[in-house]
Amino acid sequence: MSVPNSHPATPSDDLRTIELLTQQALDAAQSGDWDRVDACYEARGERLAGCRMDRVIAQRLLAADDQVRAAILVAQAGLSSQLAEAAQTRRHLRRLRECQGQGGMEHGSIHHEA
Repeated sequence: MSVPNSHPATPSDDLRTIELLTQQALDAAQSGDWDRVDACYEARGERLAGCRMDRVIAQRLLAADDQVRAAILVAQAGLSSQLAEAAQTRRHLRRLRECQGQGGMEHGSIHHEA
């Protein structure tokens, strides 16, 4: 006598939708469309709740997730680099203002005496 399965198999249409959403998230990550990545993962998460799939499909999803994660790390590194460059530029501009005798004028404000 077999034990009834507590989680019925997920219909193949749902699995195709989950894989499509995963691919769309990967495409969006590779193009830097982070809002779309978020929307795809949110929709995928709703479909994955209570979902059963075989190991092959799960491994494909995880491989795509790893690629999305790699795109995120590249984007974070790029942003960190740009932030560091912006901070260096701000320091350079502050030193230039100080050299020109404008050190007291912070953030472009002008002081008037009556």
